[in-house]
Amino acid sequence: MTILSTSRDLFERIATVADRHSPQTLFARALIIIVVPMLLLQALSAWWFYSQRGDNVTNRLAQFLVRDLHMLITLRHDFPDEAHRAWIVSHAAQDLLLYVSFHKGVVRPFQEPEYFDIAAREVEGALNADLKRPYFIDNNVGGSQMLIEVQLNDGEMMDVWVPYVRLTFGSSFAYVLAQVGLALVLFGLAIWFMRRELVPIEHLGVAADALGKGRDIPDFAFSGGTREVRNAATAFQTMRIRLRRSIQQRTEMLAGVSHDLRTPLTRMKLSLAMLPESPEGKELSADVADMERMIEGYLAFARGEGDEEPEAVDLSEILEDVAAGARRDNANVEVGWQGDMNVELRPLAMKRCLTNLVSNALRYGSKVRLNAVRGRTSVEVTIDDNGPGIPPDKHEDVFRPFFRLDESRNVETGGVGLGLTIARDVARSHGGDVALAASPLGGLRVVVRIPV
Repeated sequence: MTILSTSRDLFERIATVADRHSPQTLFARALIIIVVPMLLLQALSAWWFYSQRGDNVTNRLAQFLVRDLHMLITLRHDFPDEAHRAWIVSHAAQDLLLYVSFHKGVVRPFQEPEYFDIAAREVEGALNADLKRPYFIDNNVGGSQMLIEVQLNDGEMMDVWVPYVRLTFGSSFAYVLAQVGLALVLFGLAIWFMRRELVPIEHLGVAADALGKGRDIPDFAFSGGTREVRNAATAFQTMRIRLRRSIQQRTEMLAGVSHDLRTPLTRMKLSLAMLPESPEGKELSADVADMERMIEGYLAFARGEGDEEPEAVDLSEILEDVAAGARRDNANVEVGWQGDMNVELRPLAMKRCLTNLVSNALRYGSKVRLNAVRGRTSVEVTIDDNGPGIPPDKHEDVFRPFFRLDESRNVETGGVGLGLTIARDVARSHGGDVALAASPLGGLRVVVRIPV
């Protein structure tokens, strides 16, 4: 069990390192999965071809060369006259493709060839095994040939120039060219095939990203691609239809709930207005107003994004409208932005989100700074105030529906605990989020991130 656990941990570490240093796109990784085994296969086939078949053929050719040398030595020994000497030289060049000369002398002392090549190595092995005479090999004479000096009897020696064509089985360049050409063809087919298979996945990713940002997605279907991709597209379409139906049903239900709740409240308000003024009547009117305010807050939270469609808007105009609305109540609100503020979003929902956040900041502070900055992938809107702030350990709790730091639910110290919840719900419906941090003004900073 320990060995299996250690092996599993080792493989996990290797996989982690490989994943960290691998390309991050599926297309690149798929190509690596295809190309690396193909290159390894070609490398192994080339090694086997040259080390096994190539060496065997060269060894046989070297043995045939040594047999031809034996025949030339025998002919020279049996017919030593000058007439036969010329005949041997002529027929060696014509029939054996060996260029021979005989002269007096002693062969040079044996030494290894000046540089390594397979043909020289095989010839040396064959000469050592079969010739039984002093010899010398020079593979650096040029002209694509090899010089072999062989010692004969009576102080005579034989020089043999052997063309390399007699010792090789073909052009290596042609083999390499064929391998490279085949690799390029296979590589091109792999790129075409993988690109064709990944296009539906890319389209599905774009559609999922648009859905996450709350944008409308037209119906689509994948006629090609693999069965898994088609199944994923079908599941995505089903999910999108169910989400749209759920939002529509929730909106319709809340429209009825809103009507049903407001009707008795209106009757109660009319009845209280017809009663004579009394302390009990004022308290009851305040309770009815609180109920109406709480119901509006609950409905605003449950209503969410409703049926509003995203559109390209100037976010700076929304910021100015929110600030202007707060200034009508003599609030101290500063507004600023940097970069292009043209963003595709739901303007009413975003205005409701920012209004809730600014109202929440003004409830606890006397100064609010509203600023927006466009980055490469998102727009960040920050709302800073000089209030008491929120403890860091409560930053996530305040986003829960109906959660309040003041558990007494006193109207003077806050609402019903839905302002931040509605703001995060709106931001996430656009594919973004809302986060809290400490403000440079001394209070709370709320950061709204909207992807672009």
